[in-house]
Amino acid sequence: MEREYLDEEMRRLATEPGFRPTGWSVREVREFRRLVQCARAAYVEGDLRNMRLLRIEPDDSGDPTRARATLSSGRVIDLMFKNFESHGAVVFGVLTAETESKR
Repeated sequence: MEREYLDEEMRRLATEPGFRPTGWSVREVREFRRLVQCARAAYVEGDLRNMRLLRIEPDDSGDPTRARATLSSGRVIDLMFKNFESHGAVVFGVLTAETESKR
């Protein structure tokens, strides 16, 4: 699947080996990068959703194109799936208390 990121910090976290955002632990970075690697390896959305170790759950909004992956620290990664005729994509974002209240 293709990967997209909601902000520059998420893109850097996924693509720059030495980058660690302020407030992120080494374990959180490792878990996020595992999520990104699994998305890269997935052919379709279902492949990614079915990987139990990623702890991906449906989003509370009920929107079937959205999901969330919870890191061991409790930090929640927002996932939005896009399906095109020839391929799929997943958009990564971080849910904060502020973004959750807007839903």
